[in-house]
Amino acid sequence: MAQMTPMLAYTIQGFSSSGGITRITIGQRNTKQSIRPTAPADDSYWIVILDAHNPTTKVQEFVVPGSSNTAVPSGLDTYMSNPAYLFAVVTQYLSTLHVPQGDFYDYLAAHGAGRELQRLEQVNTSLGCGSISYLSYALTGQCGPTPSAAYERGSTSGGVLLLMSLMPLPNGQPPYTVCDSNTFVTR
Repeated sequence: MAQMTPMLAYTIQGFSSSGGITRITIGQRNTKQSIRPTAPADDSYWIVILDAHNPTTKVQEFVVPGSSNTAVPSGLDTYMSNPAYLFAVVTQYLSTLHVPQGDFYDYLAAHGAGRELQRLEQVNTSLGCGSISYLSYALTGQCGPTPSAAYERGSTSGGVLLLMSLMPLPNGQPPYTVCDSNTFVTR
């Protein structure tokens, strides 16, 4: 029986309450490392680019105000089109009025956003911000010219918690890719 390649736990946490700071945790127990926005802000999108060879390394980040929900951040595509990187988009206390629209929505959809984001869009267009004021969303995947599998979660009733793994090549060496699996140790 072949031994499974060692994976890293990859946990993304977004908040729908004021003051909660979005974060990504890589690894677990005494090996875990947390990555947070340098300048976190309520009602924002945190777009973070990680090095696929060393995913605890933050290569670049964009903290986008929720009110800028129609434009793709300048310089983002330089990273998103390069397979040497992983990406995550995580919201922090995002107003329902500020779900992605126009070019930003299309960009996220081209990089794997799907039903979860569509669900939040429907909340915005059907119910408006009076029924549900704040929401939470997370999207992650491998960067590259041809988007690979991406994973997302959205919530209108609390924060999001996206539990995945980072899987190396079959020889156990980087680069890592995002994998829909859970990694944990029992000791």
